Amino acid sequence: MKTRDGRLINARFADISFSLIRAEFKDYDKPEGDNITVQMYTYDPENKTVKQILEEYPQIKLEENYTNFNKIEEERARMFGIFLERRDEILDYINSGITPEIVEAKPINLQSIKEIGNNAEDFFKLKLEIFELEEVRNSKNRQWKAKMRKATTTLELLSLLYEVYSTVENEQGERLDETPLPKKGKPRGKKDLPAE
Repeated sequence: MKTRDGRLINARFADISFSLIRAEFKDYDKPEGDNITVQMYTYDPENKTVKQILEEYPQIKLEENYTNFNKIEEERARMFGIFLERRDEILDYINSGITPEIVEAKPINLQSIKEIGNNAEDFFKLKLEIFELEEVRNSKNRQWKAKMRKATTTLELLSLLYEVYSTVENEQGERLDETPLPKKGKPRGKKDLPAE
């Protein structure tokens, strides 16, 4: 479909009641950036322009495009919400000038854990992962969160993380940081001595 605004390149319903159609036209004669025009039409299958739109974008396609658009907008809003919650961390990362690079997987051992603090990008990713933990996210202790943001070594960061786990109990009232004690009886690690 071609109009004075250009060629129809996309169309979808613009509202939940499916009473409006949003149509995008591209004028290939205009310079890039100024060549997209958006027009709104009342959904009336008897209208000449709407009939032409429906030839290229049947009602089912208009509904599908509307649903897909809303999914994208919801994801965009969710990501913006995450950005607002964590803007300090994200802006620190952006301002650091670090460029992402592909890194081969390293074996996990104490040395590799300690070395995470020497790589600014890996250390930042670790901090982001820690701040995604429910216990950290839900904590109201701003001083503690500030200390975690300012941590400069992996061990310092993990020790601060331990603080939240050492005080949080699960639903059964057990502390999350504790290892269950052995059952009463013989002490652990002692073997019966053979009879003489």
